[in-house]
Amino acid sequence: MEDANAGDVAYKEYPRDKTPPLNILHLPLDILYIIFAHLNEERLYIKYCVAREDTDIKTIQNARLVCSLFNRLASPLLCPVVTVELNQTSLNLVDEISRSPLIASGVRIIHVGLLYRPKGVAESLQFFKNWRGGDIDALLIQCGNRAFESRGDLYDEDKVTLYTKAVADCGAIISAWDKYSVSPADGAPIDAESLGYQEILLQGYEEYLQKQEEQYRLITDGSFVNTLASAMARMGHCAYVHFHDRITFNDSYTPPKDPALISTDPSELLRFLAAPVDWREIEEMDNSTALAPARILSELPIAIHKAGAAVSAITLHCFPTTNNYPMICPDPRGPNKFSWPDLRAACQHLAEFDLQWEDQPLRYRHLLYKEQVPIDNYLYAMLSGQAMEIVNMSFENFVVNDGDKNEIKGLYHIGTVLAAINWPRIKELRLSYVSFHQGEVEAFFRGLGGAAMEF
Repeated sequence: MEDANAGDVAYKEYPRDKTPPLNILHLPLDILYIIFAHLNEERLYIKYCVAREDTDIKTIQNARLVCSLFNRLASPLLCPVVTVELNQTSLNLVDEISRSPLIASGVRIIHVGLLYRPKGVAESLQFFKNWRGGDIDALLIQCGNRAFESRGDLYDEDKVTLYTKAVADCGAIISAWDKYSVSPADGAPIDAESLGYQEILLQGYEEYLQKQEEQYRLITDGSFVNTLASAMARMGHCAYVHFHDRITFNDSYTPPKDPALISTDPSELLRFLAAPVDWREIEEMDNSTALAPARILSELPIAIHKAGAAVSAITLHCFPTTNNYPMICPDPRGPNKFSWPDLRAACQHLAEFDLQWEDQPLRYRHLLYKEQVPIDNYLYAMLSGQAMEIVNMSFENFVVNDGDKNEIKGLYHIGTVLAAINWPRIKELRLSYVSFHQGEVEAFFRGLGGAAMEF
């Protein structure tokens, strides 16, 4: 009876003419595209990243190995978001991705990480030692506070031990570096631990120097923007660029989960010494410290345009705040000889522009005329295209504070820029911490062409 039932099942599964059963490879291509698309739904794009489960990523990777058809379907889903940082290794990787047509065709977003190693601190070992010594001193205080907190109501003996050791190690590092001299005069013996910390200081300085020189070369000879622009042109569908100086997006240096490891783990200390920093820290050094990567904010859109590609959306999460405003201007004397008309031409297809950067120092004075001119010129060029649909700009970091009552005493005057704008397609407009004159407001709204808009 059991065998008879088995025969009935087999009869239902396999027709009498012995036609092989259909499988997924027999499905039409359009159906297969729909199936694979579920692993990479665009609704999961969260502006700056793609929210995908690890299992989906693994499925895409494995599918590429099944057969040539699956490779063709899955490869474009492999990396819809690509991060490029200001170093040759990262630039080479993006270039390599762009030369794989299947993978490149799926790239939609480029993160441009502009963390930088300022040149001034690399010109002198003494300056470098003092600069990083200040960071270690701040780390000592941070670990001391954590040790104190760990002794509270939720006593954690392991954390108390960890942070207490970290405090002691920070003190030993600072002491060892203070003893360091290129030409020791007294010849006093130095203990092995101090020698070890001094060796790490030297190694960190040499590595920082090499990486700083590489970053500076990539910026000044135009190779960073030109190589990246050519790669984006080969990608074909990459229309969104996100500029940032966030350590959280940085691949080449990710801080340890626990800051205590910087002082307790020599390898982490070495990585920390050679790490790049954000723009705020650079601008807080002194007025002579050049924010060289700010040039990329204008040069990359121009280079992309000249490479034959078009960008439809740009987000800026980094911008000069306290000085270095002229650095955002195209440089007609640079290797590419870029100009303001070039930047305006590059932005004619731009449909979305987002400007907002956080964690900046309070301002206690208004921008000088010579400081605001390059900012206004830059904004006008970026916003000059008539394809613009969504604009979101916050100028909170240019708000003037009175310094006493923590009250706002001045806003960024944006009216001069927007009065000359013509946006017939605008749908959403969000402006924060800005001011207009009456005539500028009227001229601006005349340029909107009566479009339905969220304001």
